[in-house]
Amino acid sequence: MFNNIKYFLPTYRQCWIMVFYICIVGGIGVGLLLMMAASTLGMEIKEINPVVSYILPLIPVFLYIVYKGNEQVKLNKLAQERELFDRIRPAVPLNQPSFGSIPVAGTVLLTIFATLFMIVVTEPLSSWIPMPEMLKELYRQMLSNSFWTSVSVVIAAPLIEEFLLRGVMLRGMLRYMSPVKAILWSAFFFALIHMNLSQSVNAFVCGIFIGWFYYKTRSLWICIFIHFVNNGLSTLLTILFPQIDIEASLWDIVTQYWGVNTYIVIYVISAMGLAAILYYFQKNLNHEREQKIISA
Repeated sequence: MFNNIKYFLPTYRQCWIMVFYICIVGGIGVGLLLMMAASTLGMEIKEINPVVSYILPLIPVFLYIVYKGNEQVKLNKLAQERELFDRIRPAVPLNQPSFGSIPVAGTVLLTIFATLFMIVVTEPLSSWIPMPEMLKELYRQMLSNSFWTSVSVVIAAPLIEEFLLRGVMLRGMLRYMSPVKAILWSAFFFALIHMNLSQSVNAFVCGIFIGWFYYKTRSLWICIFIHFVNNGLSTLLTILFPQIDIEASLWDIVTQYWGVNTYIVIYVISAMGLAAILYYFQKNLNHEREQKIISA
């Protein structure tokens, strides 16, 4: 059943349907049901396991993806029986990694540095839209259950969100539109499903960064790894510096402990390092094979 997902290559319209399932049917609909269930059981919403409250709203979109994959397999069989071979849609694996002339270990190591540099370079964008007090309080409540919150943010989110945004949506849109448009739209959807304006700008930029890696490598695992490093670092900083406000930026932390000059040095090194790694990846990561897969 799940194996048939590789036959589902969603169009732009179908990606919007999935976003609707995530944000409206799951995020609002299932979210309200969770709140009602908690109220009925005499619980507060913060007492529900964060992993459970994260996964349950995503069930509708998973059901949709499985259904569309199974439907495409049936259409393929019907087309084959009628000898309409031009209507058969080939399977495109979600994960088919190729790193060109760069060894896997080298790709992983450089990806870690590129992700860390990207976090530093894009971090000032987080101050563009302040976080509402209500949202701050929600995060504080989540952090009161720090272990399961960490599991949800550092493990569940990278696995599930990369499966949905890159493995399913971006993979499908790359078949129907240019790589630039597909990556930008997948990044927009990534920002949108967070349903949080204060995170939207960073999420959009991060989505472009991860989407480009998926396009260049076709590796879903490298995308999950980047997401893991990004979320893991923010979670680690929250644990190491509990006294700092939840909305505190890297600027706040570095300048408070080590001064403005240290932050400037870190930022310049990060910008130069990120540019160098991306240039190296652009020249050496495999690109030709991806185009053959997309146009197959």
